[in-house]
Amino acid sequence: MGKYVLKKNKGSLHLNSWFGYVLIAASIAGYFGYYLPNDDAFIWQWVILSLAGVLFLSYKNIKLKKNKLRTVILDILYMIVLPLIASIPWPRGLSILLMIFVAGLLVPLLMHLAFQPWSKK
Repeated sequence: MGKYVLKKNKGSLHLNSWFGYVLIAASIAGYFGYYLPNDDAFIWQWVILSLAGVLFLSYKNIKLKKNKLRTVILDILYMIVLPLIASIPWPRGLSILLMIFVAGLLVPLLMHLAFQPWSKK
C-alpha cells in the first residue's frame, strides 16, 4: 500500500512538472509572438498562464525530496533563458520557434535531473 501511494505521488509530481514547463513556454511564446507585435492584444492570459506554470513548478519543488536545490536553480534558469531566446530580433518568429525547440529539449533533461527516472538503482 505504501509503495503505491509513493508511486502515485511521484507520478503526480511528474505531471505537475510537465504542466509547469509547458505553461511557462506557452506563455513566453504567446507574450513575444502575439502580445508584443499587436497593439490591441491583452496581456492577462499570458500572465495567468505563466503564474499557473510557476504554481505547478513550485508545488513540485516543495514536494520533491531529492535534488531540491538543484531543481529549483534549474527551474529558475529555465524561466530566464527562454525569454532571452525569444527576445532575439530574428524575422518571422524564428526566435520563438527556436525558444520552443530549446524548451522541448530542456524539459526531458530537467525532468531527468529532478526525478532520475532513467538512472540505474
